[in-house]
Amino acid sequence: MKDSSPFADGPGPAAVYFAYRAAAWLAEHTPPRVADRVAAWGGRVAYRRAHGKRRTVERNLARVVGEDPHLDDMVKAAFRSYAEYWLETFRLGRYSHDQLLSMVEPVGDSLAVIDEVIAAGRGGLLITPHLGFYDLGVAWAGAKGWSFTTVAEVLRPKALFDWFAQIREKHGLTVLPARNGRSVRERLADVLDSGGMVALVSDRDLGRRGIWVEFFGERTTFPASPTLLLQRKEVPLVAGSITKQEHGFRLHLERVPYELTGDEQADVSAVAQVTADALEKLIRAAPEQWHLFSTNWPSDEPHLRPRGREAAPQATTPQATATETSEPPQIGEPQG
Repeated sequence: MKDSSPFADGPGPAAVYFAYRAAAWLAEHTPPRVADRVAAWGGRVAYRRAHGKRRTVERNLARVVGEDPHLDDMVKAAFRSYAEYWLETFRLGRYSHDQLLSMVEPVGDSLAVIDEVIAAGRGGLLITPHLGFYDLGVAWAGAKGWSFTTVAEVLRPKALFDWFAQIREKHGLTVLPARNGRSVRERLADVLDSGGMVALVSDRDLGRRGIWVEFFGERTTFPASPTLLLQRKEVPLVAGSITKQEHGFRLHLERVPYELTGDEQADVSAVAQVTADALEKLIRAAPEQWHLFSTNWPSDEPHLRPRGREAAPQATTPQATATETSEPPQIGEPQG
């Protein structure tokens, strides 16, 4: 087993680990109004100084909103929202169950969507993009008595992964380390077989060997596991997000229909596109809270290795082996 000491990978990763721990301690012990102001300031500083990330966020959001005259304001808001996301993630430990429940307002039939899936006992898959405050959503779900299993990349140092996993597991989320896409899918399939719920952040194909979809009008790859799990297990699919409002947070959950025809290749493509369309809908509702600070389309990645198993849409197969994460950061992201 890999050493989980903060110094296992050298002083650099150890410094990152202690920086995150220090930030979490400050977030939990600083008066909320002060912490809110610090987060807003941090977002402004990042916007001004992270020139490369700013250009990436601008390109990503332009795909969502087109030639919007307020695009730059949305980019600024995205940086602020991402800083606020980290603040809320770091101070989860200070919230009681009652506080968590009072902070979040479910929209429409959102509660019934998950309750019905759980009551059916067949298992279910919840997908979400890097939108809003998904770690707060996990804590809220735990306070509601819901339990999910997810996947996270093993970070450097491993102590950082262990710490993030402990934060999430404290609120009812079981975290599986992502090492081999196929073996992880087997474990997730077991969760579904037992009637459990799986939650995956599904708008980034970190393994770059996923399934081709059209996403905001342009071809790219999506992680394979959500689609392959749905094709194999035919469990209910739910798309959800938790976004910040003027006062508190808003939870949106929606059942997403899909059909399997028995044609394996066609089903893979069709179901992957269904997931992409569902995540598009969520992102369009709050684009300024989409925390996508990395490239996500081949046209923005001439310096990276090609996507897809053979870098061509027609080469996609059901055996694609992408690695999914419910990863932490993207600004200075440790997962690479």
